[in-house]
Amino acid sequence: MWKASSLLFAVALAALTPGCAADAAPDDDVTDDDLVATFNQRGNIDLTRTTRVLLVGDSDQLGELPLHAATARARRYARLYPDQQIVLFITKDVTDRTVTATGSAIVRDEPFGDGILLSDLSRLSNDKLIQALDRFKRIASVDFFGHSSPFGVLLEASGDGRVLSASLPGNANILKDNFARDVAPYVTLNGCNGAVEAAPQLSKLWAVPVSGALTASNFQELKSDNHFYVNDDGYFPPTLTRPATNTVSFGAGEAPRCSGGACIRMKPQDAPYWGVWSNQDLGMQYGLGYYKFFCDFPDADKTCVKGMAASMYAFVGEKALDRTSSEADFKEVLADFFCTRSKDPAWFTQCKAGLENAVATNAAFSPMRTRNDYSLECDFQKCEQQFRCTKVNGVPQKKTCTWVAAGCPEGAAPNSAKCFVKNATKQTTTREYNAYLEGHRLLQGASAPAVSCFSSTLQRTVAGNTCVESRRDNKWYRCDAQGWLPTDGNAGCGQKFPL
Repeated sequence: MWKASSLLFAVALAALTPGCAADAAPDDDVTDDDLVATFNQRGNIDLTRTTRVLLVGDSDQLGELPLHAATARARRYARLYPDQQIVLFITKDVTDRTVTATGSAIVRDEPFGDGILLSDLSRLSNDKLIQALDRFKRIASVDFFGHSSPFGVLLEASGDGRVLSASLPGNANILKDNFARDVAPYVTLNGCNGAVEAAPQLSKLWAVPVSGALTASNFQELKSDNHFYVNDDGYFPPTLTRPATNTVSFGAGEAPRCSGGACIRMKPQDAPYWGVWSNQDLGMQYGLGYYKFFCDFPDADKTCVKGMAASMYAFVGEKALDRTSSEADFKEVLADFFCTRSKDPAWFTQCKAGLENAVATNAAFSPMRTRNDYSLECDFQKCEQQFRCTKVNGVPQKKTCTWVAAGCPEGAAPNSAKCFVKNATKQTTTREYNAYLEGHRLLQGASAPAVSCFSSTLQRTVAGNTCVESRRDNKWYRCDAQGWLPTDGNAGCGQKFPL
């Protein structure tokens, strides 16, 4: 009885922990199992097949939550792509027994050929992982779940080679040629602050859409009303309970058990980050409450928006999507993706209505519940605000990092008047929403539509590549398929309308 009680207590504690970088701690109970697995298959790997890769990284103090978030995503892939291969690479923090309980099959036969053994992957290191991934000829997606930092995802809780980023290992660029470009590939980093530096840099390195958080990431759990909530007391109505099965996320006739990991997902919090990397007095100051995509590469084929839409099909939401889904259903899941439910049902209703109004009218909008006026403003290459940390010998120091306004002078206090400036623009979410919709339409076979935007400054609709100096903030914006994008008033502009 004591052991059972202790286990329940440990899981409850894990539920309160966001997926952020944590200080490493030894664990005498961890065993180095050879944890490469396939989902819903026999435990065999075919390196030539189109493959969905899921990485379960540093899970220190998180229990089975990263694994369950990953295998819930794997179930979506199994539903969407029955002919594709789903492969999991899993931290040494997790045992064989835990993995097989999710419906995964441990790989026993050596699949990778000369130079890479399964035993090399019993502890995930960036160099061995990249070598293994390079053997796959057609990678359709890579999804990471676990602790992460602004500078990379963490594969293990401690040891050399535990950070995976655009520069670690030094040959991470070799994966660029392994993505299956005909299936709208993408990468998602499900952890804390993965979009600060890692997602934009990996997007540029691999020429695929990459998403990540710009704040902390929490674990959400399906409740008895068939909605997802942060799985912490006080964040959902107290009358709700945990269901035995998930009947909403995987399609008609499917109801996998929650005990097998089918009812957990990761999602950013709707408030700026406070944690191991943030300025200990100010926090990160700015944030954004959903996984933000970056697409820093030439994109004549609309790879970015197609990959974004494909990632939404795999989202563990309150409705199962696929390429044939109606636009109405797609929008319902987008609302679930951008807005976070709480114990007050009015908040989600308000957020969804604000989102839909912003898309229709181009009004300023952010789904952030805390510090809404300090939402980050980002396009698909970078954010307008600057990310700053105190560095020692060029190395960023923990408890020193924060976002500051674009015009913040070097050396100025982060919370001074020029450094902590409200964002009156708040167009990032509208652009992101429109990009998902455009991608869904294109994947359904629609032709790219003629681009137009409504200008509240001009009070009329203008054609794509028209540039307007906004009355709202005196800044220039260019009409694009994703909405109004910041510009200098020259680059890419056709017609120009200054104030």
